[in-house]
Amino acid sequence: MPQTITLTLPDDVLKPAQHIAQATQQSVEELLVTALQAALPTLEGLPPDVAQPLVALESLDDQALWRVMLETVPLDQQHQLHGLLIRNRAGMLTDAEREQVAILQQQADLVMLRKARAAVLLRFRGKRVPTLAELSQLAAMDK
Repeated sequence: MPQTITLTLPDDVLKPAQHIAQATQQSVEELLVTALQAALPTLEGLPPDVAQPLVALESLDDQALWRVMLETVPLDQQHQLHGLLIRNRAGMLTDAEREQVAILQQQADLVMLRKARAAVLLRFRGKRVPTLAELSQLAAMDK
């Protein structure tokens, strides 16, 4: 159910929003709601085993969120998934291997979702989030 809030916006936020709203033929309110929805997508509809780890990130401090952003899929899992995907393209997977691909892919997807959610939360806390290149350098130094 929609709720009404009153918001005081600085000129450097309001002016560009007004220009974009006018150019896209929508109200400033519609534009801001769309921007907020895009910035922090809802977790509704996700399976609990995916949504719960993402919700848990909200209670972490900034340092812990930075550590999440540096997480990677373990190399052995990356190699295993890569090998299975090659075999899959060749049509050579057994049912058990197909199940293993699904599990490994879900684990890799969760790592990426956690990283993305951590970045969004840090941005909402006013922190600068590194570029992909900077993040790669940080991850390499962390190892």
